[in-house]
Amino acid sequence: MITARSGLSFVQNRIAALRRAVVAEVEDLNRLIFHVLRGGVLVSVALLLFGFVLGAFTSHPLPEKTISLRTLGLELFKFNPDGYLSLGVLLLIFTPMVRVLLSLIAFAEERDWTYVLLTGIVLANLLVGVILAGR
Repeated sequence: MITARSGLSFVQNRIAALRRAVVAEVEDLNRLIFHVLRGGVLVSVALLLFGFVLGAFTSHPLPEKTISLRTLGLELFKFNPDGYLSLGVLLLIFTPMVRVLLSLIAFAEERDWTYVLLTGIVLANLLVGVILAGR
C-alpha cells in the first residue's frame, strides 16, 4: 500500500532527478559555447600573430583592407601575411555568430519557439551586417 509519505518522497525524488538533468544539460550547452568562443578567439589571435610575424620577416606592409574571400585560399597558400590577417579577422567576426547559431539550435531542441524566433532574428541581423559590410 502506498502511503502519502512514500508518494511525496517519490515525487520529490523525481523532481530532484529532473532538476539534475536540466542543470546538466544547460551546463553542457554552456560548456560547448564556452569552448567555441574560447577556441575561436585563440585561433583568431594565433592567425593574427602569425600574420604579423610573417609580415615582419618579409617586410611586407600592413594591408589597408581585408582581401576577398575568392583570393583568400591563394593568399594563404602563398604565405602572404594579408591572407592570415584577413582570416584571423574573419574568424574573430564569425565566432560570436557560431555562438548565436548554437543557441538557436538549443532553443529549437527545447521547442522554445519564442527564443527560436528572437535568436533567428539576431542571427539574420548579424548575417545581413556581415554581408553588407563586405561590399
